[in-house]
Amino acid sequence: MSIFYRKYQNKNERSSAYGKWFGRAVTMGKTVTLEDLAEHMAQHNTPYSEGVIKGVLTDMVNCIRELVLEGKSVKIPNLCIFSAGIKTHGADKAEDFTAATNVASAYLKARSTGRFTREEVTKKASIRELPEYSVSATEGESSGGGMP
Repeated sequence: MSIFYRKYQNKNERSSAYGKWFGRAVTMGKTVTLEDLAEHMAQHNTPYSEGVIKGVLTDMVNCIRELVLEGKSVKIPNLCIFSAGIKTHGADKAEDFTAATNVASAYLKARSTGRFTREEVTKKASIRELPEYSVSATEGESSGGGMP
């Protein structure tokens, strides 16, 4: 298991970290779709077909969405807890705070749970740098952007 990163420099002049270099995680390849996940799961010695797995996963996604929008948290053991969060703007007094005025947006939160913790990911994944991606003006080919 590898987590890939690329280096970047903070260019925000207002930041106390201006000019410093950091690493940013990079995902590799295409995003795995629900169909891809069902196919992958079906290849792991299961008696269930890809279609059955996809159906169950589709229903799970719909149910998680519904429950989170009802204000509930949904825990998938050893993966994450899904819940809703809100971003708000402050009010000077409690009685001045209203959803219409002070809530900027709502969003989905996913917090790791069980064995799928930051410590486990740090311990089990190798962290590897990807070289910079560049395009040669003469050749029109990319270099250094592929998987090492």
